[in-house]
Amino acid sequence: MKSKSQITQKELKQAYQIVTADLFQRLVKAKTGKTIYLGTLGSFGSLKKTEHQMTSHLEGKSYGNTYAFYRVKFTPSSKLKQELNQSLEKKYNR
Repeated sequence: MKSKSQITQKELKQAYQIVTADLFQRLVKAKTGKTIYLGTLGSFGSLKKTEHQMTSHLEGKSYGNTYAFYRVKFTPSSKLKQELNQSLEKKYNR
């Protein structure tokens, strides 16, 4: 494995494209309510895909258009959450 300084910009871009393409496919294929774990056994966190509906109403109208959409919620792992909290504490000297 190469050290951080040995990784080229091209390799980094390719790795980013592979990861984002994989995540995109996993989210598209996931069923509603499905949790997608990131990292080994969710070591980075998880994404949960849920389906919602919303009806918009214009003023003075008794009807509206109903829109269906997906919501993706990211939940960080406890270790990641702890590291992020520590970085905030350092930043704001608490």
